[in-house]
Amino acid sequence: MAARNSPVKSAQYQIVGGGLIGLATAYALLLRGAKNVRVIEAREAVGLETSYANAGMVHASLANPWNGPEVGGQLLRSLLGQSAAMRLRPSALPSLLGWGRKFLRYSSGGHHWHATRHNYLLAEYSIGLNREWRDELSIDDGYDGDGLLKIFRTQEDLETAKDSAAKLHEFGLDTAYFTTAQAIEKEPALASIAGQFEGGIYYPTDFKADAHAFCQALEKAVINLGGEVIVETSVAKFMQNNGKIVGVETNTGPVLADTTIICAGAQSQELLKPLGINLGLRPVKGYSLSFPKELVTDGGVYPKIPVVDDSLHGAITPFDGFIRIAGTAELAGYNRSMSAKDLSPLLGMLKQVFPHISQNLSLENAKAWHGFRPVSADGLPIIGKTSMAGLAVNTGHAHMGWTLCAGSGALLADVLLGEPLKVSAEVFSPQR
Repeated sequence: MAARNSPVKSAQYQIVGGGLIGLATAYALLLRGAKNVRVIEAREAVGLETSYANAGMVHASLANPWNGPEVGGQLLRSLLGQSAAMRLRPSALPSLLGWGRKFLRYSSGGHHWHATRHNYLLAEYSIGLNREWRDELSIDDGYDGDGLLKIFRTQEDLETAKDSAAKLHEFGLDTAYFTTAQAIEKEPALASIAGQFEGGIYYPTDFKADAHAFCQALEKAVINLGGEVIVETSVAKFMQNNGKIVGVETNTGPVLADTTIICAGAQSQELLKPLGINLGLRPVKGYSLSFPKELVTDGGVYPKIPVVDDSLHGAITPFDGFIRIAGTAELAGYNRSMSAKDLSPLLGMLKQVFPHISQNLSLENAKAWHGFRPVSADGLPIIGKTSMAGLAVNTGHAHMGWTLCAGSGALLADVLLGEPLKVSAEVFSPQR
């Protein structure tokens, strides 16, 4: 077993899952004075699953859950072989029957706005903490605070997005509405498609940063504060005593704790199933392609800020050493395959947004990745104590894990330690 500060005693809190959410939870607990905090990670190092190669965008602006009012039509079009923002593989249908009905029920306007509003409030809190932590820890993760730009190919889509942004503006969302010319002034690399989009919305408080590098920095911080991080340690089952969870059985033996916190992303659902706890989560698969910067410049204008193309449903983030395009929301179960058919649409999106720097790129040039986002039926994360003593969860963040990690970790830490809450906990409770 590879380990950092290997476990020698029962912990006060132990966290299953060494990604963004688990590490943020551990760090928040330690900052508040918790003792003997442990992180258990199944992989050989932290941050290698869904936290590894996501879009790299921290964005309160994209707080709306994926099950918007249009999602039913998207799923139907995908089954018919048509292009859609959310795809459904027929092989996944049996696992989605009960969850899928709830997912569609919560796509109605009122439910969707309820989830969007609370996700946004948690995101605002989380982004503030994210900035505090990176300053305190001097984190080097490619951070650039110059905002995010979302572009729209039709005037109708732009006006719809403006209406949605206006509703969040009441809660603090900072926006600027751009014409095509203004969008190009902000991101000159869009000049080559000047006649192909109608305008954009700029979100100045969103930013880009590398989530995997942030995970590595949090791991060091946890250890420096006296916490433990153990890797290559997979959980087989829970240990109980008189109805209370007292630890977990792992491939290396029992690991005990007063409170065990499940932060295992989409796998949280499967881990908790033997206890009779149904979180209402399903994995939604996403992909990304990363291209070395030297292959994409070729004398062209290299992009400066993250760009989301609303019509193509793709997100492009330029880093110092590489450019990454991420997209696709695919209900495919835990299918880990990655074919050219799965990845080619991402390359096509990159070529449609930045054709001047990408026409010579191919999938052979790319570092391909996929991850499983944990998506709840009602579009809200699941944060708090479960119905079983000694057991808590922090999962269900969908596409917002990077954005919500600091706030979610801090919220759960405050709930567990009885500290005053900065945002509502009830709306995210596993027992809601």
